Amino acid sequence: MEERGQPAAAADDDANEDPPLSEPQTQIVPLAPPPFPGAATYVIQIPKDQIYRVPPPENALIVERHRKPEKQKQKSLCCGTRCLVIGAILFFICLVIGITLLALSLTKKPKEPTFSITHVHVKNPKSKSSSGKNSHPGYEVSMKVKNPNEHGIDYANSGGASLIYKEKTLGKGKFPLKNQGGDDSTAVKLVLDGSKGPLPRDVKKSMEDTDSEVRVSLALKMDLSVKVKGFIKTWNMDTEVECHFKVSTLGKGTRVLDQKCEAEFKG
Repeated sequence: MEERGQPAAAADDDANEDPPLSEPQTQIVPLAPPPFPGAATYVIQIPKDQIYRVPPPENALIVERHRKPEKQKQKSLCCGTRCLVIGAILFFICLVIGITLLALSLTKKPKEPTFSITHVHVKNPKSKSSSGKNSHPGYEVSMKVKNPNEHGIDYANSGGASLIYKEKTLGKGKFPLKNQGGDDSTAVKLVLDGSKGPLPRDVKKSMEDTDSEVRVSLALKMDLSVKVKGFIKTWNMDTEVECHFKVSTLGKGTRVLDQKCEAEFKG
């Protein structure tokens, strides 16, 4: 009986014992960084053949600055060569044009001036001299002269002009125009003094008949000296002008019915 009671006591002892403690958990605490060493100067010796130098970025900018003038110089040389080629081509073209213009100016002959009669007026058709005889009437022939050339014309040394009816000279005078500009049209009044001798019957009748118009065909001939001065060459040419025209009457109200004027250089 005593032996059975011992286990109970042992069981009570076990019950009175403290429960087993759990193992404590370990925590890792980082170590504090070592203290920053104080400022100091260190000398490191490296073999010369193992020194690798990396240039700073500023050096690259300096190199680029040195390279740009060379590129600009190359561009300027190319531009200069190109300009020389273009200049040579333009000079050649101008030379060809100049030679062509020179050849044309030396070979191209000026054009003859053109003439047209606008009006005919008889002065003093019935006047008498102091001796009682009829005096010779005068004539005024209005003309339009056109210069078709680019350069002006000089008529200073021109000869005379004659008004003719069937090979009978009615009057003579001088061409009044001295010079004329290029591509210009000028109105000219040619004054002719009446020739001596009796008037042709038809001419006299046309002057004096007031009841009806007596048409008369006349001719005007002029010997002109035409001088045309170009840029390089000057032309001096004698010119023959001949106009054939018909008037309604030689009295009042004269009208030019038809005409044909031609001018021709001599040689």
